[in-house]
Amino acid sequence: MADWQDQAAGLRRLVARPTPRSICFNGGRGQTGSTSIVANLALALALAGQRVLILDEHDSQANIAKRLAMPHIMDWGQALAKRLPMAALWNETTAGVGIMQMSAAQRHLALLSAEEEDRLAFEFNQLTSAIDIILIDALAIVGDRIPSLNLVAAENVVVVCNRAESLTDGYAMMKRLNKDYGQRAFRVLVNRVDSFAEASAVFERLQEVAQRFIDVQMKLIGYVPEDEKLARANRLCQPVVTAFADAEASMAFTQLADIIQRWPQPSDDRFAPAGLLHRLIQSSRAFAEHS
Repeated sequence: MADWQDQAAGLRRLVARPTPRSICFNGGRGQTGSTSIVANLALALALAGQRVLILDEHDSQANIAKRLAMPHIMDWGQALAKRLPMAALWNETTAGVGIMQMSAAQRHLALLSAEEEDRLAFEFNQLTSAIDIILIDALAIVGDRIPSLNLVAAENVVVVCNRAESLTDGYAMMKRLNKDYGQRAFRVLVNRVDSFAEASAVFERLQEVAQRFIDVQMKLIGYVPEDEKLARANRLCQPVVTAFADAEASMAFTQLADIIQRWPQPSDDRFAPAGLLHRLIQSSRAFAEHS
C-alpha cells in the first residue's frame, strides 16, 4: 500500500509540472502523406531544441518506424498481452525523437482493470515528463471505425491535399468529430501543392463545404510543397529535414515547427497530457458498453 501511495504522490508531482502539448494529425485517402508529415515535423522540432514523442496508431508497413528503417518495434497490443510496462514500447530515432507504437484493439483496452489503468497511466506520465510535444499519427476516420487517439489529443490537425478524395475525407473527418464528439476547432495543413496560392484555394474549398453543414472553426496553418527530394528521402527511409536540409519541403517543416512552438497553450484542462492514457482507456470502455 505504501508503495502505491508513493507512486500516487509522484504522479501528483508529475501533473504539477509543465506538461507537453498533444497534437493529432489526421489524414485520409488521396495520398495525403500525414505519416511523412509527422515524421519530418518531429525531426524539425527536435532540431529546434524540442523534446518530441510520436504516438503512432498504425501497425502496418506504412508506420513511422518502417519509414525510418528502424528495427521491429513492439506495439501496445503486444505489450498488453504480455503485461509489459510502458517503457517496453519506447524507442528513439537517431535524432532523439521518441516513438511509441500505440495500436491496440479498443476491446482489449476496455477490459483493463482500474489498477492496470492506473499503473499504465503512471508509467506513461513518467516516460513523458520530460517531453515538450507529443505528435500523434492517427488512423484515418473512415467508415464505421471508432476514433481513439483522435479524441484524446488537445489539438487536431487535418491533413489534406489537392485531390477530391482527400477533401472528401477531410470534411467527413471533421463532421464526424464535430457531430459525434463535439470538437469544433481544427487546424488544416495542405500537403503536396506547388504554392501558397494553391494551398489557400484547397483550404477555401474545404472551408466552404464545412461551413455550410457543420459548426466548426478552421484555420490554415501552412503547406508542404510537392518536392522530389522529399520523395527521394522517403525512398531512402530518411527524414528530408536531415537528408536534404536545403529542400523546399525541409524549409516548410522548419517553418511549421517554428509556428507550432508559438501556438498558445490549449485552455481546456480536460486534455492535459497527464490524463491522455486515462482518456484513451476510459473512452474504450464507453464505446464497448454501447456497442
